[in-house]
Amino acid sequence: MITGTGKSEQTEEGVQVLSTATNYSQKMSKGRRILAFGHFMLGSFWKGLTRKKIDIIYATSTPLTVGLVGLLLSKVKRIPFVFEVRDVWPDVPVKLGYITNPLLIRALTLIEKMIYNGASEIIALSPAMKARIVSKGIGAEKITVIENMANSEWVAAIEARPPEDEALQQWMKNRFVIVHPGTMGEVNGLQHLLTVASDMKAFASIGFLLIGEGSEKAALEQQVETLQLENVKIIGNMPKENLFSLMKQCDMGAMSVKNERILWDNSANKFFDFLAVGLPVVLNYQGWQHTILQDSGAGRGFLYHDRVGYCQFLQNMVRDEQSYKNSRLASKRLSERYDVQLLAGRASCLLEQILERKK
Repeated sequence: MITGTGKSEQTEEGVQVLSTATNYSQKMSKGRRILAFGHFMLGSFWKGLTRKKIDIIYATSTPLTVGLVGLLLSKVKRIPFVFEVRDVWPDVPVKLGYITNPLLIRALTLIEKMIYNGASEIIALSPAMKARIVSKGIGAEKITVIENMANSEWVAAIEARPPEDEALQQWMKNRFVIVHPGTMGEVNGLQHLLTVASDMKAFASIGFLLIGEGSEKAALEQQVETLQLENVKIIGNMPKENLFSLMKQCDMGAMSVKNERILWDNSANKFFDFLAVGLPVVLNYQGWQHTILQDSGAGRGFLYHDRVGYCQFLQNMVRDEQSYKNSRLASKRLSERYDVQLLAGRASCLLEQILERKK
């Protein structure tokens, strides 16, 4: 496995990890991120080129350059190439206005089509992503949907312990806590969550806990101070086990994106983490996640501007104890559909089929 972070090592499970030692952070400017992508692209290509006894190239995007590395290595080594699409590029950065140069957009679109056509198989992380790729002229039979996974067994082994921070303990006490763990970047649209918190100031028993780092964190902290949001707490990253221990003491998970339709297609890890913990989920968008939450009773999604409906939903969850309990049970049941063993088995079968075709 080639990664951009950490160090080169062999894991306890016997996986050989090769690191390009690429310097990357969510707080970087766009220019520095592009340089980091280039560094990883060149470094990963070289490391892949020097490896022997490779049967399949498995490249997981984003950015699109990762897929290009996978395609080039598969051509050089004459072996099958599987492309996992975690976000559909260049559609996402173009729609968000990050890429505006027409020539660059055309070049990236050509590279994208070349990667799709060159891949033996494509794995999309959501049904909506598959539909978007099919709309580009790629055969549906070439695309398998394997969503992110809920590692319920690992989560179940984690003890729910009170946070070490006594101030956080006191803040959470007797509160219905909606948690958002993860990146605090522009795409995450967390200003929406703070606006909801401002709308719900009168409901002091409902709190919003944001955990993580990112380019927007300082602005969010300033917004909390300016609006005097006592019902919001923002804290930094923590070890994964500690994070899940804390999430087990929360009452609901929140998924948030900025108001862009293309972001509805996401398959973010935290959605499945919430299910593994058994938390009902609330979204500030609709799409495929909203559909499965509503159908299962594990939560609900709202249009970005429907803050009234969003707030009423939270209030109803607090007031109606039986409905809340049912939502928790539904969330846990839904996690079984995305169980890590089940989906890993599906991916493994796909790789075995590719190897059989290679013989």
